[in-house]
Amino acid sequence: MHWENLWESFNKVKAFGEKRERTVMDLMNVKDKLRAEISKIFTIRKINEGRYVSVGAVDSSFGELIGDDWGRRMYAVCVSGIGITPNAFIQKDPEWLTEECIFDYEEDGDYLRILRGLAIAKEIHSAKQWFSNMDLVLIDGSAKSSIIAINQAMTSKNLENSTSGRELKAIYKETLDALYDMLYTGVLVFIPKRSSEVLIANKISLPINNNNAKNDYAVLDVVLEKGEYVIVDVEFMQEAQPWVYTLPKIEGVSEEFLSKLFGLLKNLKVIYFKSLLGRTIKLETCVPLSVNTVWELFILEGENILAYYTDKTAKDYLKELKTAANEVNLWNYRVKQGG
Repeated sequence: MHWENLWESFNKVKAFGEKRERTVMDLMNVKDKLRAEISKIFTIRKINEGRYVSVGAVDSSFGELIGDDWGRRMYAVCVSGIGITPNAFIQKDPEWLTEECIFDYEEDGDYLRILRGLAIAKEIHSAKQWFSNMDLVLIDGSAKSSIIAINQAMTSKNLENSTSGRELKAIYKETLDALYDMLYTGVLVFIPKRSSEVLIANKISLPINNNNAKNDYAVLDVVLEKGEYVIVDVEFMQEAQPWVYTLPKIEGVSEEFLSKLFGLLKNLKVIYFKSLLGRTIKLETCVPLSVNTVWELFILEGENILAYYTDKTAKDYLKELKTAANEVNLWNYRVKQGG
């Protein structure tokens, strides 16, 4: 029975991949028609190489470090930052700036929803603190997902009962102020790893009958050449997929301030570009020209090199903490198998 279930699961995974391959082949067969359709609505531009600016990136990792038989848990939020500054040998010998910090919480209950919101808040908070002089600051994830995470955490019924929740509430205003400042100066670039949002594919006449093709990444993977990009402007985005941002009002965070903040968020443009590795990447930014700098950082399969290192640093740091916590955990209920 075990092997039958395993084989069935394997076939589902295989079918998932095969369905994607068929979709790509269907789109490749009508590449010229697709490019003509997109060109009617968008201008397909070419990356302008050679302009280097300072770039910083932040990312975070969080999770439970240790727990005991009283129901208490200790959590950690690890935030990592890394950046490059331009010099004569920027491509060969970049100047790396790194920092790590950890925030520990000992409390009862499972507060992962609050921790996720706190982690995002700490990313924004740290980005402003560490990279206030950078020309660009990269956030791993979309603007919408960041706001949703903070909102869900701040509106959690367990917020006041959680040590991490009270910490989030304490830095909430400062976090939104930092977000507003970075949006206002145009330095923020959000980079979602994946997105189900469809802004382009639903607006063109697909010359094939394939529901899986109604995906921006699928279409643009075929249409764009390496180094090409399209910009989805604000008006088009609001028409294609309108979005209403929500965040709670507390002392110091007024309706007027939130209205201004949401106004800046709604001014973010979406850019899709084809990386050197042939993968379509999505950016959300107020400054479309930032794509000329950011695109060369995508030298790993589907991921920005700065985002990769910040993510790895944060996760490695958390992993080391978990390993250390496990060594001293007297209440580990799992039986360790001997040799």
